[in-house]
Amino acid sequence: MGMEESGISTRIRSTRQVFERIPDPYRGWIGGRRGRRWLRAVRFAREHNAHLPLDAPRVNFYPMRLEPTAALAHVLRRLGVRIAPFPGEADLTIAWHTGTWVSASDIERLPNGALNRFCSDISKLTVDQLWAEAAGYSIAVDAASWRGPLVIKPLANGVRGGRIVDGPLSSTRSGVVYERLVDSRDGGRIHSTRAAVARGEIVLAYDRWRPYPHWFSGPEETVPAAAADLYSVDERAVLVRFAELIGLELGEIDVIRDNESGRIYGVDANRTPVRPRSLPARFDDAVFGPMSDAFARILNYA
Repeated sequence: MGMEESGISTRIRSTRQVFERIPDPYRGWIGGRRGRRWLRAVRFAREHNAHLPLDAPRVNFYPMRLEPTAALAHVLRRLGVRIAPFPGEADLTIAWHTGTWVSASDIERLPNGALNRFCSDISKLTVDQLWAEAAGYSIAVDAASWRGPLVIKPLANGVRGGRIVDGPLSSTRSGVVYERLVDSRDGGRIHSTRAAVARGEIVLAYDRWRPYPHWFSGPEETVPAAAADLYSVDERAVLVRFAELIGLELGEIDVIRDNESGRIYGVDANRTPVRPRSLPARFDDAVFGPMSDAFARILNYA
């Protein structure tokens, strides 16, 4: 074998070794969006750790890696917590997956004490079933008999595509859920909230508005609020119970309130929340201060 062929073989082996270290959620996408996300997360961890002492607390993530857009990235920076590789020595492991379902094989690799280890299914169907168990009522409707406006949403979490139609429908299909249209309008805006939970505690909430009629997407305004200002004592208990049922030890719950009945509905569970794009920088301390305090308590008891 000539020197040129030997060099090519070495590069092939090196590329294969790098690829084999990529967790399953990213494989097959190395040249696409997921591959870019993996590389961005690796680069972020390296830059983040470069400013921290080697004996700082360590947290690792699996099966995906923490990206700089995550709200938790701001928390780790404030607390001076290093991002450790998985598997490896760490003070805490967090089950981190931006998709809807976490595979059984990935769950098996996580240590028993991993945060969010049991939050493996955040599909719209599971969210509604567990919300009904926690709250005693559901947002789901029978599309074949429901008269009036209803919402069709993709079953998968974080997928745009919600739309409003008039029921009853002559046929239904799989891969979607059918929900009542909750009227949460406030003047010329559509109002929603989000509750941030950490180990059975609501540490923070957000007020969120979109201009009507942008029910599911579009420009958004976000400001932080105290949970007690947005939810009653009983409602906070329901939100905590829902988080327990779905296994959400650290994350956020999207909530809408019906104007007519006054009821709240938990409609999404997010185990990997990002910093809201519409959150003004002047609110960073109000948001990431309470989040950091709550995460520090988790680290102390991990």
